[in-house]
Amino acid sequence: MTGSATARLIDYLAELGPRWGLPADACRLHGYLYLMARRVPEPALGRALGLDEQTVTGALAWLQDYGLVDGGADGWRTGTDPWELVLTALAERRRRELAPALDLLRDCHRAALADGGDGPVVGAQIGKLRDLAEDVAAIDMQGQRLSPQTLRRIVGLGGRTARLIDRTFGGGRRG
Repeated sequence: MTGSATARLIDYLAELGPRWGLPADACRLHGYLYLMARRVPEPALGRALGLDEQTVTGALAWLQDYGLVDGGADGWRTGTDPWELVLTALAERRRRELAPALDLLRDCHRAALADGGDGPVVGAQIGKLRDLAEDVAAIDMQGQRLSPQTLRRIVGLGGRTARLIDRTFGGGRRG
């Protein structure tokens, strides 16, 4: 692999991915493709990352299933805009995870309220989780209406504001 910065970042992504429920090798491979910013033939990916052919093929299949890479006769590539990559990944996670979670929380809430014993207490706690998930889904739905450029500006403004507040008032947490 070229350069220690490349290796360090790719190793970090491989460690970070599983914390978010993502396969380490897919994160490693995706990070490499992102940093190379060009098509890379599949055998070269394995050599650069020290991965066997089966691992590379599996990681590429996972990334392709998430819409994060595309392949051709001349190799594989990913986007070069980190915002687009994050939005693509979030859209796929939303599709796979948010609706099933909401369905489960709603069903469990109804069932807990119908149960005797601890049902009302458990129902209230599940209701709080359901409300949180529904709020996140509502925020997400509104966020999808924004263009990627507008979302960048909003998040960028929020980040700059947070850094200004941190410099002005310090980085302490509220008690």
